[in-house]
Amino acid sequence: MTQITTVKQAADRLQRALKSLENSLTPIVARVSELEQKNADAKNSDTDRARLASELDELKSEHDSLKSREAEFSKLAGETTQELDAVISEVMRVLGEGGG
Repeated sequence: MTQITTVKQAADRLQRALKSLENSLTPIVARVSELEQKNADAKNSDTDRARLASELDELKSEHDSLKSREAEFSKLAGETTQELDAVISEVMRVLGEGGG
């Protein structure tokens, strides 16, 4: 009987040790899960940052293109105004010659 009691006591001690180990590991497992979530969040943030940087680059390029078009349009508008002024002056000159 002593041997059976000793085995039972050893099994009980083993059960208590396993339970103690489980209790000790619970906060560690929770912390690991928390760190894994933070790591996933950081990766998502990096992905978002990269996407936003790419979008910003595209918008800057589009802005530069629009600025270039605006300058070209402004130049053409100025040339057109000069041509219209020249035509109006010529018409006025011709009308002045014909009326006089």
